[in-house]
Amino acid sequence: MDLSQSMHVLTWEVTKACQLHCRHCRARAIPHRNAGELNVEEIGAVLDDMAEKLSFKPIIVFTGGDPSEREDLDQILEASISRGFITSISPSVTPRITDDLVHHWAEMGVRAISLSIDGPNPQIHDRFRGVKGTFERSLQVAHAVVESGMSLQLNTSVGRFTIEGLEEMGELAKSLQVSSWEVFFVIPMGRANLKSSLDAEEIEHVLEYLADYQGKVGFRVTAVGAPHYVRVQHEGGYMGDQPPRQIVREARGFAFIDHLGEVYPSGYLPLSGGNVRERSIVDIYRQSELFTSLRDPDRFEGGCGACDYAVACGGSRARAYAVFGDPLAPDPGCILSGADLPALSQA
Repeated sequence: MDLSQSMHVLTWEVTKACQLHCRHCRARAIPHRNAGELNVEEIGAVLDDMAEKLSFKPIIVFTGGDPSEREDLDQILEASISRGFITSISPSVTPRITDDLVHHWAEMGVRAISLSIDGPNPQIHDRFRGVKGTFERSLQVAHAVVESGMSLQLNTSVGRFTIEGLEEMGELAKSLQVSSWEVFFVIPMGRANLKSSLDAEEIEHVLEYLADYQGKVGFRVTAVGAPHYVRVQHEGGYMGDQPPRQIVREARGFAFIDHLGEVYPSGYLPLSGGNVRERSIVDIYRQSELFTSLRDPDRFEGGCGACDYAVACGGSRARAYAVFGDPLAPDPGCILSGADLPALSQA
């Protein structure tokens, strides 16, 4: 797949409404739906545009907020499934998510469910998510997903509040029979701030653990917000004789549509390349100045531009923007970038 022409994954925020109050929430979720959300017909038109223009259809992950807050979610899912897209949902674990609903989604043809579990016990997870009982209920939903035959993706946010339980989380992922474990490195945006994020040395240690862990399990392990995972894997000999592959990151194999139709390189990089109500998402992805600049390693500044892994990695453009206000700045989450995080007292 040519990642300058086709998305591998499209994450679609169909609503900003959610009943949880997570400490790190990218979306700054709100209790009620926004009247300006894209409707089913508008969503269908975007799906038609992608089905017509893309040689490779992206995996679509419907998220929020909490997508189950939309009464017309079934219609949205059917619109995606009927057009041949691999369709996934990333719901918030609230009382809305019952075992019956999980099995209903499986019967519709949803292929995977992404669940967020950020700690191996209620003390870590429930504190992070802001609602008591969420951890135990998340485990119940996870078992229901596996029993339904859908793939289970486990998402874990790693930051100052959750890092202590990471290795136990790895054991929990195995016990839940996940198909993939995505470790999200907290980016200081939304409700998260610099104090809740890890520094470059801490991120390096986590990536080394993940690279070693990946070699011991039979499911996919990925690092979101730390594309230099590819460097750690390559330098650690985990790729054998293979050259470092080009990793999916912001604007390169990945795009994000928000509930109002704005198209972002990532949900963690709040710069829009255009709106699907006005322009084709395929054209935005392929041609907008924002997206093309983020795919061009010659545009990267500092250590990221000079790095031997500039093409394969390229650094987290979201973290660069969050910390320095420039998406082309060096990624301060990488020990090779030469970019220092501001003092926490100034953050």
